[in-house]
Amino acid sequence: MRDFEVPGHEVLELLGYGATGEVWRARRGVELVVLRRLAAADREALAEVRRQATVVRSLSTRHLIRLKTITRAQGDEVLVLDHAPCGSMEALLAARGTLTPGEVVTVLAPLAEALGLAHAHDLRHRRLRASRVLLSADGMPLLDGLGLDPLHDPEDSLDPTGVLGPTADVWALGALGHRMLTGADPGHDPDLPATTPRPLADALRRALDPDPVARPSATDLAALLLSSCPATALTGLPEPARLPAPAPRQLPRTIPKPLIVTAAAVTALLAVIGVGWTWGARSAPATASVGQVRTDWVQVVTDLDRTRAAAFRAADPATLAQVYRQGSELLHLDVAAIADLRARHATARGLGHKVLAAAPTTTTRDRVELAVREALSAYALVDARGRVLERHTASPVQQVVMVLLHTPSGWRVDDIRPSVLEGTGQR
Repeated sequence: MRDFEVPGHEVLELLGYGATGEVWRARRGVELVVLRRLAAADREALAEVRRQATVVRSLSTRHLIRLKTITRAQGDEVLVLDHAPCGSMEALLAARGTLTPGEVVTVLAPLAEALGLAHAHDLRHRRLRASRVLLSADGMPLLDGLGLDPLHDPEDSLDPTGVLGPTADVWALGALGHRMLTGADPGHDPDLPATTPRPLADALRRALDPDPVARPSATDLAALLLSSCPATALTGLPEPARLPAPAPRQLPRTIPKPLIVTAAAVTALLAVIGVGWTWGARSAPATASVGQVRTDWVQVVTDLDRTRAAAFRAADPATLAQVYRQGSELLHLDVAAIADLRARHATARGLGHKVLAAAPTTTTRDRVELAVREALSAYALVDARGRVLERHTASPVQQVVMVLLHTPSGWRVDDIRPSVLEGTGQR
């Protein structure tokens, strides 16, 4: 029975108990989050966690679970963190036993790169183990716990030599790699399988060297791993945890009128679907920042639009959090449209925009306004059996102004409005 309530969140279920207290899954707006309830938290430790969280958010990697905010509920401090939909490496190993060498590279190399960035900013993990490696829906490894070290005993280290510096994290990476290949910790079974490629075995042995000085840095270990053998995608992942469908009584009776109609022939629900003009599930490429003159804005916008299309194709509103700025009007409109689709047991197939041009007109460090020429593609609403309920034709080419904001997770749509050229005959 759930007796934990957090303002602004719908607490869904207890996931378990961590070193700092209870861990819950919750809904916040249109996204899933994880809540860590701290039964007893030192004020100075929390202040340091806030400081480190700022540093963690600045690291240029997608392979970290990040702290969103710290709130208070029922007398306890509560950490609000990113949610990983496919659970932990601990659970995957429990189901599979071991991984292939290529899968080990897929997991360890990006974690080593992320820790290299953290070490350069004087951050340590100190508690890296299989339970702290979480998995995204597509099997991307996400390191949990970076920046939360102040909440733990500083003497609690996984390094058997007792060293607490960056080399302890490198040893933990080596130990994790050993376990993924053998199913056992290195102390219990020091030998790797004979089928392990020699370069991979050598990289792990170097990471596990009893002499901390002899170990490579986390960044160097990442390079050794990437060159050891080809990386391969993880298999055997569980079904991703998804945002629960809203209760029927929560579904709107009518869909609100969008502020901008991007397809004049689409009305009611279809007007909301056509107006979204948003992108971000695959997010913008990590290299696409405002300060880079070679940014391919057509590709940025196209990738974001594909993400939005995936949300409507699966009738999954959680995906929209990867497209829009949280709280934006366009996000609310698309969420309402997907709720209506769910009520009708339908999805939208073929929905998307053809992006013909996208040029920046105004830019700052983390904001860009784009002049975008696009056309809405033809699409259909289909039921659960794949039967077509409605067909809708493509729209003419039009120009809009799209405002994108750069976030730690990539580009997000903030606003879309008609171009001043609209209605003048110019294209």
